[in-house]
Amino acid sequence: QGMSGEGGSALASRDAIPTATFIENIDAFMKKEGSAEAALEKLQRFYTACKGMEQRLVQRKAKLKVKLPEIESTYNALRQMQAQAERGEALVTHYELAQSVFAKAKVPVHEENKVGLWLGANVMLEYPREEAIELLEKNLAQAKCALVDLTEDQGMLRDQITTTEVNMARVFNWDVKERRKIKAAQESDK
Repeated sequence: QGMSGEGGSALASRDAIPTATFIENIDAFMKKEGSAEAALEKLQRFYTACKGMEQRLVQRKAKLKVKLPEIESTYNALRQMQAQAERGEALVTHYELAQSVFAKAKVPVHEENKVGLWLGANVMLEYPREEAIELLEKNLAQAKCALVDLTEDQGMLRDQITTTEVNMARVFNWDVKERRKIKAAQESDK
């Protein structure tokens, strides 16, 4: 149940989240931007980038939510094996032989201290049981921290998306108002 890199990648993404600035003075902003089309295009590019980031965060969070129960399950199994070994007894368990087919097994955990952990990519590595428990404790803690970080990142990104949507609406409304002013001025000249 390897988790290499999953915790660190969430922390790195926080710095990569762009910040949207609320347009306080729409007239000054539009004077600087030149036209509503240019301003809307710029805001739309930013919005699209944020939505892409949001989608990647959602995917990473979904993967992590699948991994967490697997890590917890493996960790709990190892703790049970350790408890049985400390009592000097074999572990009697049921395991899935095939889909919906289970078999009963007696595992001599009190005689053998080695366990195999799937690391991914069809790789299994043998560890001493105590070392495997420590590794899974670390991976479990990292996965939980990464999940919290991803949730915070999603909230921060959602704020940037909302600010951008409001800015786009303000630019659009400014453009409508300006067009009405121009139209009214043209009609009054007639």
